[in-house]
Amino acid sequence: MLDKPILRLTVTRLVGPTAPVVAPQWLTGHLWSQARADDRLEHVRVRVAPGRIGVALFLLAAEETGARLSARSICARALGASDELRDWRLAE
Repeated sequence: MLDKPILRLTVTRLVGPTAPVVAPQWLTGHLWSQARADDRLEHVRVRVAPGRIGVALFLLAAEETGARLSARSICARALGASDELRDWRLAE
Protein backbone atom coordinates (compact mmCIF):
# COMPACT_ATOMS: atom_id res chain seq x y z
CA MET A 1 0.00 0.00 0.00
CA LEU A 2 1.29 3.45 -0.88
CA ASP A 3 1.72 5.99 1.86
CA LYS A 4 -0.67 8.89 1.77
CA PRO A 5 1.03 12.23 0.98
CA ILE A 6 1.24 14.62 3.89
CA LEU A 7 2.51 18.18 4.15
CA ARG A 8 6.24 18.09 4.78
CA LEU A 9 8.55 20.95 5.67
CA THR A 10 11.94 21.02 3.98
CA VAL A 11 14.61 23.55 4.85
CA THR A 12 17.29 24.33 2.31
CA ARG A 13 20.09 26.86 2.39
CA LEU A 14 21.62 28.80 -0.46
CA VAL A 15 25.05 30.31 0.00
CA GLY A 16 26.61 33.11 -1.98
CA PRO A 17 28.14 36.56 -1.96
CA THR A 18 27.88 38.70 1.14
CA ALA A 19 27.21 42.00 -0.64
CA PRO A 20 24.37 41.32 -3.12
CA VAL A 21 21.13 40.40 -1.43
CA VAL A 22 17.93 39.51 -3.29
CA ALA A 23 14.50 40.63 -2.11
CA PRO A 24 12.66 37.85 -0.25
CA GLN A 25 9.41 38.63 -2.10
CA TRP A 26 11.12 38.30 -5.46
CA LEU A 27 12.78 35.01 -4.50
CA THR A 28 9.51 33.62 -3.17
CA GLY A 29 7.83 34.33 -6.50
CA HIS A 30 10.79 32.97 -8.43
CA LEU A 31 10.72 29.69 -6.50
CA TRP A 32 6.97 29.38 -7.16
CA SER A 33 7.60 29.95 -10.88
CA GLN A 34 10.13 27.10 -10.96
CA ALA A 35 7.89 24.58 -9.20
CA ARG A 36 6.22 21.93 -11.33
CA ALA A 37 2.89 20.27 -10.64
CA ASP A 38 4.60 17.01 -9.62
CA ASP A 39 6.66 18.89 -6.98
CA ARG A 40 3.37 19.43 -5.12
CA LEU A 41 4.57 22.70 -3.59
CA GLU A 42 2.12 24.22 -1.08
CA HIS A 43 3.94 27.10 0.63
CA VAL A 44 7.25 28.99 0.42
CA ARG A 45 9.06 30.97 3.11
CA VAL A 46 12.35 32.78 2.45
CA ARG A 47 14.83 34.50 4.78
CA VAL A 48 17.61 36.51 3.19
CA ALA A 49 20.86 37.56 4.87
CA PRO A 50 24.26 38.50 3.48
CA GLY A 51 25.91 35.33 2.22
CA ARG A 52 22.99 33.00 2.91
CA ILE A 53 19.36 32.46 2.09
CA GLY A 54 17.13 30.14 4.07
CA VAL A 55 14.38 28.50 2.05
CA ALA A 56 11.52 26.65 3.73
CA LEU A 57 9.30 24.75 1.34
CA PHE A 58 6.16 22.89 2.34
CA LEU A 59 5.42 20.06 -0.08
CA LEU A 60 2.88 17.25 -0.22
CA ALA A 61 4.89 14.03 -0.25
CA ALA A 62 4.48 10.46 0.94
CA GLU A 63 8.09 10.27 2.11
CA GLU A 64 10.60 12.72 3.56
CA THR A 65 13.18 11.74 0.93
CA GLY A 66 10.83 12.66 -1.90
CA ALA A 67 10.08 16.03 -0.31
CA ARG A 68 13.80 16.79 0.05
CA LEU A 69 14.50 15.82 -3.57
CA SER A 70 11.65 18.00 -4.84
CA ALA A 71 12.80 20.94 -2.71
CA ARG A 72 16.38 20.70 -3.97
CA SER A 73 15.11 20.39 -7.55
CA ILE A 74 12.99 23.52 -7.22
CA CYS A 75 15.95 25.44 -5.78
CA ALA A 76 18.32 24.12 -8.46
CA ARG A 77 15.94 25.19 -11.22
CA ALA A 78 15.58 28.61 -9.58
CA LEU A 79 19.36 29.03 -9.42
CA GLY A 80 19.76 28.06 -13.06
CA ALA A 81 16.97 30.31 -14.33
CA SER A 82 18.07 33.65 -12.89
CA ASP A 83 20.93 36.06 -13.42
CA GLU A 84 20.23 37.49 -9.95
CA LEU A 85 21.24 34.13 -8.44
CA ARG A 86 24.21 33.32 -10.68
CA ASP A 87 26.72 33.56 -7.79
CA TRP A 88 24.58 31.47 -5.40
CA ARG A 89 24.57 27.71 -4.88
CA LEU A 90 22.84 25.09 -2.81
CA ALA A 91 24.54 24.44 0.52
CA GLU A 92 25.55 20.84 1.10
